[in-house]
Amino acid sequence: MGSASVDVPHVASKEQLRSRNTFTVTAEHIRDYARAVGNSDRIHLDADAAAARGFGALVAPPTFATMVWMRAEEETLTAMVPGFHIGRILHADRALDIVRPLVAGDRVSCDVHFESFRHYRDYDIVSMVTTMRDHLGQVIVIGSSTLLVHTQRLAARHPGAHGDDRGLELVPARRRARVPGLGEHLPMRQRGVAVPRPRPVVDFQELRVGYELPVRRHALAPSDVMDHASVVGAPGRFDADGRTPVGATPGMLSLGLAAGYLSSWLGDPTAVAKYRVQYAPKMHYLPVGTGESTSIEFRGRVTWLNPTRRTATVVVEAMAQSRKLFGYATAEARFP
Repeated sequence: MGSASVDVPHVASKEQLRSRNTFTVTAEHIRDYARAVGNSDRIHLDADAAAARGFGALVAPPTFATMVWMRAEEETLTAMVPGFHIGRILHADRALDIVRPLVAGDRVSCDVHFESFRHYRDYDIVSMVTTMRDHLGQVIVIGSSTLLVHTQRLAARHPGAHGDDRGLELVPARRRARVPGLGEHLPMRQRGVAVPRPRPVVDFQELRVGYELPVRRHALAPSDVMDHASVVGAPGRFDADGRTPVGATPGMLSLGLAAGYLSSWLGDPTAVAKYRVQYAPKMHYLPVGTGESTSIEFRGRVTWLNPTRRTATVVVEAMAQSRKLFGYATAEARFP
């Protein structure tokens, strides 16, 4: 490996960037995203169902945060990385630590910190941590990514644009925010109500290491890929007749479908506090043709139980077209 071609010396030190732009979560955003990733729990779609669970507004699916986080990453990379273009980025792995669910009405700001840079062949490998906060400054979600950024090689090396010219500002670096354990609740934005405890239908006492989750198959049509692209603001395309969508399933959609699989088993989308995923080689995008739907098969297995914290670690496997979508994918579910 050689030195990184990214030239952002002040960011690579002990400072981080904060976006001046905020993202307001709306009920429409939540419903559209839930449908796009196949999350059918009523707390994503029906305000009364969310209220019955103790929430003051619709609850976003757990991976909804990746949409906000992705926009903050792209904004930062566009401002700081010479030659960056959104079409030249691959997600190698993702980690998601959820302090509390996002809900309709949240106004989310993002702090982005570059952890490392290295160069391999035609890619800069960039590790970033994004901390999402509500308007009170409380941490909602912490996301970390390793990105493969295929930048244009410049004839003359020069630094990227200053962040403060592109909607970003430098802020003092903080320690990585601690994710509260079970029973530690940060205040909700709505009416100061505490975050309700998770209420999965699965009985923690009946789980054992090696316990296998039910197999679930999801039929993914080309139109589903286009719908997801439209919701998250990612590029999509059609074939020559201008009517039939073609392209590939991005890793964000695969992760959202996997989260929906876990939520369906648990019976509670708020029960999972951590996701870790590494995409399988050459499977950052699952090819989707213009004909029949592509079937994705999800399986899961409990690999670790913590009786003290009442958490279970689950390994998720996803197979499509006789190939694994994930190099590994794990989630940590909390039980009352």
